[in-house]
Amino acid sequence: MRFKLSAVVLGLLAAAPAFAQSNFQPGVYLSTDIGRASISSKYVDDSGDATLSAAIGYQYTPALGFEVYTRGLSLNPFRGAFAEAGYYPDSHYGIAVLGTARLDQHFSLYGRAGIGRTNMRANRNALGDRDETDPIVGVGAGYHFNRNWSLNLEGSYLTKTEVTLLTFGVRYQF
Repeated sequence: MRFKLSAVVLGLLAAAPAFAQSNFQPGVYLSTDIGRASISSKYVDDSGDATLSAAIGYQYTPALGFEVYTRGLSLNPFRGAFAEAGYYPDSHYGIAVLGTARLDQHFSLYGRAGIGRTNMRANRNALGDRDETDPIVGVGAGYHFNRNWSLNLEGSYLTKTEVTLLTFGVRYQF
C-alpha cells in the first residue's frame, strides 16, 4: 500500500507540468505576507510574534522564479536587569529561488531556497547591533485565481538564527 501511494504521488508530481496552463507568460510579480515568527532562544520570548514581508520577483518559467524579499520578524526580547545580555533576530532580507510544481490550473506546491542577512539586535544598549548571513529554506502551497492573482501559505526556516516562519499572503503577477 505504501509503495502504491508513493508511486501515485510521484506520478502526480511528474505530470504536474501537463496540468499547468499552456498560456504561461513570464513576468514580474509583487507579493506580501503576514504570519508568525517563532524562535527558541534565551534572549527572546518564544511565544511567536507577527511577521510582515514584501517581495518583488520574476517568474522565469512555470517551474522557476527568483525574488528579492524583506521580512520584519518583530520578535520580543527579554528585557530587564536580570536577563542575560545577548542578541535576537529583528529583521531579514535576501534573495531566493523558488521551484514550483503546478498540480492543476488552480493549485501549486513550491519550495524556497535562498540567502540573506538577518539583523541581530542587542538587548543591551552597551552592545552594538550586528548582521548575520542567514540561509532560508521553505515549502508552500498556492491557490491561483487567475494568471495574475494568487494566495500562498508557506512555512520557512532561517537556518542560522533558527527562526521558524508561518505566513499567509497574496501575490500579483504583472
